[in-house]
Amino acid sequence: MVDEIIKDLWKIKDGIARENAYNVDALVAHLKAKGLSPGQKIVDLRGMKTTGQNRKRKNQRHKIDEQGA
Repeated sequence: MVDEIIKDLWKIKDGIARENAYNVDALVAHLKAKGLSPGQKIVDLRGMKTTGQNRKRKNQRHKIDEQGA
């Protein structure tokens, strides 16, 4: 069963994509033009280091994906 909030988010996402003709460049321009609402912050996780535990979980998921494929 899909969460109702997720379903609503998918509808919004699909609508924005449709409005921008499913063009990634147009979508990025739209989102940049929209900007942040007051109080919103940008979170950049690129510099975040992963721990050994995170890598272990990722490897476990990869193994599961290979077995299921």
